[in-house]
Amino acid sequence: MVTEYSAVERHRAARWKLSTPTLPDDARRPAPYVGKTGSASNATYPFCLPARYATLSLLPEVRDVALSLFDELGIPWHAGIEGGPSNHLLSSQVQCVNALGQMVHDPDRIVRAFNPVVDTVEVLEIEPGRFLTFEYIGDVDYLGEAKDGKRVRGSHCTSVDAAFLHRTGDGATELVLVEWKYTESYGPRRINTAQDATRWKRYGEALSDPGGPVRLDLLDFTDLVDEPLYQLVRQQLLAHALETDRAHGADRVRVMHVLPPQNTAHQASLRRDTQLAVGASVSEVWHRLLRRPDRFMSLDPAVFLDAEITSDEYVARYAEAA
Repeated sequence: MVTEYSAVERHRAARWKLSTPTLPDDARRPAPYVGKTGSASNATYPFCLPARYATLSLLPEVRDVALSLFDELGIPWHAGIEGGPSNHLLSSQVQCVNALGQMVHDPDRIVRAFNPVVDTVEVLEIEPGRFLTFEYIGDVDYLGEAKDGKRVRGSHCTSVDAAFLHRTGDGATELVLVEWKYTESYGPRRINTAQDATRWKRYGEALSDPGGPVRLDLLDFTDLVDEPLYQLVRQQLLAHALETDRAHGADRVRVMHVLPPQNTAHQASLRRDTQLAVGASVSEVWHRLLRRPDRFMSLDPAVFLDAEITSDEYVARYAEAA
């Protein structure tokens, strides 16, 4: 089902595709969507690029840095094509990279974007030569998710879309884990008892810790593994483990959730009566589940509609039409 917000964003993407000087004319035609399996849809869409031009969904100012970083770190693109990004112009992963890609090597952009929210005094390297990185999972498998002793960033383990390290006005070293949403929303999950048992075996000990980040007295585990709560829970567990371990020398680790307020379908993703008894929206439920609400914050991506933070082309692609 296409939500009202997704329909608006599809129209915006199609308009950008026809007008931007960053695309050749052949890339402007409607194209099939190439899904996660590599199969193309029968229908063609104005908000998809022809597969051969998928890399052009990354804006020119971030394209080379992003492709190189993802290749070096072995990060898969969501529904990627031939080692590059998706050809769907509403990819949240691509939007995140387009917004934050220049920050990998430019800490001043991190300050301009995030200082009003997190009180940045100094940006520190999070990886050698990088002030921001993508699909961050940490160096230690705190949650026991490795298969055959290996984890892949951004695939089948708890990760966040981006992360940066900074020093704040109170003198603390803080690690910020950024999760980026665009048009995502979620429907009811069919309960799978065996799968839930496997998940409890993996995360149950961390969730049961009385000093852990998530309360277990308001919802049963079955309710917590509905999306988007399941992802929020796992990311908060990761943040708590990183802070406990003082990863990167961090005194504090916080999750920053980037979500457009216009995406009301995302907030309405929880449907069970037990969940709605806790709160009327995803945000209300989640904040009541947090033992330390200060370790989680929300950010309106409108912040990035500023060419001094991103670029003129980013603003042209994602902003409301004048």
